[in-house]
Amino acid sequence: MRCLKFVILFFCAFLMACGESNTIDGNHSPTIPASGNQAGTLSIDISDSPMSGVVGVIIQLNELVMTDELNNQHRYSLKDRKFNLLDYQGKKSIRIVDGLSVPTGNYHDVHMTVIAGDGNNGCYVEDGQGIHPMQVQEGVLPLMNFSVSANQHQSFTMEIGLYLGLNHDDDHNYTLRHHGSWSVDNHVMGHLLGEMDPQWIADCETANAVMLPASGSFSHLAYLYPDSVNSLAQMGDMHDSTPEGHVAPIAVAPLRQDTSGHWFFEMGYLPEGMYRVGYSCLGNLDNPHADDIQHGSFSMFADAGFVRISAGVNGGTETVMQCGNGNGGHHGG
Repeated sequence: MRCLKFVILFFCAFLMACGESNTIDGNHSPTIPASGNQAGTLSIDISDSPMSGVVGVIIQLNELVMTDELNNQHRYSLKDRKFNLLDYQGKKSIRIVDGLSVPTGNYHDVHMTVIAGDGNNGCYVEDGQGIHPMQVQEGVLPLMNFSVSANQHQSFTMEIGLYLGLNHDDDHNYTLRHHGSWSVDNHVMGHLLGEMDPQWIADCETANAVMLPASGSFSHLAYLYPDSVNSLAQMGDMHDSTPEGHVAPIAVAPLRQDTSGHWFFEMGYLPEGMYRVGYSCLGNLDNPHADDIQHGSFSMFADAGFVRISAGVNGGTETVMQCGNGNGGHHGG
């Protein structure tokens, strides 16, 4: 799995009034006192959905920004922290904020600012053509609004959907849009491991043999939809402005083969609930900027049906889905 969870630290209004600031050093988060001892703790992680065609998607963070109920803005330096999103795919994640003590209350307009890429510094993408600067939409990674209660721990993850959000032009200038990204409370989310029917793979390639890419390999993708989708005909492509009768996917992830040759896909940090899964081998023809079903050659091939994602007792349960005659949950890694 499809710059689905970014977030970082902040300080209380008392420290702001005093004109002090705090910073993060490496993976360590300071403990910040809250007036009246009315405080909870916060942890934030980031993950991304897997993506083919790139070997590095580097994010460099600047600061965390959030606004409290009195419309006071809180800023916290992230010390230009840099990491490769591709190191944290599927259910893997990187801890950005770890047990930060924060004052109680409700926070909105929460986001992390990033350092724009200029070719030497900031965010960038590495692909088969070299290293290219990456811009992030509005220069921020938006996060969910949240509340902090006294003596309680708030923990959530930002999932970044690269297939839906990462685009580039003919000159390999990359832009990471917010489309396809979300953040979720870690107590009410789960992960999906899908075992794909190998006959679907073979049949899709045979049916679309004339559209074999110049690379000689088809692009096999799994598409995740809301449970309002009831048939293959309703499954839309990645375009975020889907026509009437189609529904855009929530997440997209590439199919891979394990050491035994079984096809599978992974999607992480999904809010618990019902979803529907579709499959196509024509992922290379699915342009997020265009409706490739009505105006292109892209098509969905198979409807894998519904799947229920369960968080489990503490969140983070992995659901294994057998798509058609997939490997039956015996994925070998």
